Amino acid sequence: MNFILGIFLLLAGGHTVSSIKVVATTSLIGTILKQIGGDKVNVITIVPAGMCPGHFDVKPSDVVGLTTANAILCHGFEGWLSKLVNSIDNEGIAVETLKIEGNWMIPDIQKVAAAQITEILVELDPQHAEFYRTNLTQYEKLIDSIAAEIKNVSETFHHVKAICANYQATFLKWLGFDIIATYGRPEELSPKELCRLIELAREHDVRIVVDNLQSGGNIGRVIADELGVSHVVLTNFPLGDSYIQSLMDNVERLVKGLKD
Repeated sequence: MNFILGIFLLLAGGHTVSSIKVVATTSLIGTILKQIGGDKVNVITIVPAGMCPGHFDVKPSDVVGLTTANAILCHGFEGWLSKLVNSIDNEGIAVETLKIEGNWMIPDIQKVAAAQITEILVELDPQHAEFYRTNLTQYEKLIDSIAAEIKNVSETFHHVKAICANYQATFLKWLGFDIIATYGRPEELSPKELCRLIELAREHDVRIVVDNLQSGGNIGRVIADELGVSHVVLTNFPLGDSYIQSLMDNVERLVKGLKD
């Protein structure tokens, strides 16, 4: 797949020392902070990208660095966050909850999140407002270019019937898949429900089953093996500090899965 990679930019300019320190609860937030903040923001991300942030267990080591942070940015579903904030000696730290509806891996929603995070950085560090907003403009252009390239190749996904983990449903619909059914985490799925999903998939001639990396387990593999169809695991959070690369990797896995 020939994606546009030429505009993979280092959005940070100059060589100045970081002005502020911002904590991100997840890599969804952390990767945007790094893109927009560049070398003006020291970013600490708490939850590793491959883990579910809703089921994360806070460790004493997660407090390191938070005592001198200016702000913590969160989604609002991190039940462990209040305990973490209360455990640190930093009364001046601001906790900002991002109100973003939908799956951040979808380009348009990623741009909404980036714009909101940019304005938070502007409030925290107004002297570099122009820097942050310029980086946002460049980031939005990069996202639009990649999204357009994906749409050019996503015709192969249109009307392909799929069963998937709940957290991947909106992303797959954005690509054009026809979602027949979804399922939750492994501990939520009874044997009866598993059998129902398999029968439903047979009835609708499902061609692919998609798991969510952060949900754990491998329910999709069980369903796909029973049906004799492709099985793919996608990430719902950026891996390796790059939303763009993770987005492209997800699409490439789907293309490969339909070819196998």
